[in-house]
Amino acid sequence: MSISRLEFEDNGSRAPTSIQRQAVPLWWRFINTPDGQNGMSDAPDAEINQVFEYGRGIGRNRGTAYSTEQIWKDANNDQRFKDGNWVQMEDFVYNAPSLKEAGNSFYGKNLELYLPDGTPLCSDTIRNWFDFPHYKFSIPDPLNVKPQGGHSDWYVFRIAETHLLRAEAYFWKGNLALAAEDINAVRRRAEADDVMASDVNIDVILDERARELYYEEPRKTELARVAFIFAMTGQTAYNGETYSMDNFSKKNFWYDRIMEVTDFYNKGVKTIHGDEYTMSPYHVLWPVPATAINANTQARINQNEGYPGAELNIAPLTTVSQPENDK
Repeated sequence: MSISRLEFEDNGSRAPTSIQRQAVPLWWRFINTPDGQNGMSDAPDAEINQVFEYGRGIGRNRGTAYSTEQIWKDANNDQRFKDGNWVQMEDFVYNAPSLKEAGNSFYGKNLELYLPDGTPLCSDTIRNWFDFPHYKFSIPDPLNVKPQGGHSDWYVFRIAETHLLRAEAYFWKGNLALAAEDINAVRRRAEADDVMASDVNIDVILDERARELYYEEPRKTELARVAFIFAMTGQTAYNGETYSMDNFSKKNFWYDRIMEVTDFYNKGVKTIHGDEYTMSPYHVLWPVPATAINANTQARINQNEGYPGAELNIAPLTTVSQPENDK
């Protein structure tokens, strides 16, 4: 997919990326100062205009703690996580004009998430409080007074992902030295520390993909692909587990991997609307649309296990009878 840049005339899509709207936190609401006042403003004429700097996000596509915190613990000099390239919520400041008018001492000071007694100062940390890669989301949006992410090209293929795909291929073949070379080709460009060949496993590769391809790769698809490889080859994963296609919807690497790193799913975390984040191993596959199943009147299209209608599944044919006129 390519999203055409505003200044060029072509036959491509004229829609903006909207990336700042979708992937930047809703930082301009529901965040109070330590003395209980509304701390934030998206007003375009605010003296401290952070909406112009970061965009007017609404936090729909939130990064998890895995992608915004865990994989960066040993970032060292990694340019992808440097101040200015990577934004932490504490980089924002209280900018509501009402604070300045009232002479509030917190005006212009960096945000705080908790009071000393642990009371949160943000009422929705799911959509309003998370870190993000500014260098990926900062796309000029001259058509909006409150930027949301303007017209830009969009990656389909990139040399960094090619290196990481080849690193994975070397890993499956057991050549960890060449896998490390490809991973380090990506990391050296970012001035990150090298990884050692002896440390390479699928976990290391997936971590590097998450660092480099944040918001670019279809993460669920990639994890499902890796899960299929483990199930089809019977190789042992870094967690000591082996997988099989015989019970793929009940036990798979996709589910185990997410359960290992998640801070959302199956942890009792709820949205402000009361909905709980849950998932099961069978979610590795999406359901087959009922319209597709019902439209096929001459035979049975099976539903993926775990979804309504799977109880009607029939065993697939192992042989096909030869028509009489072909004998």
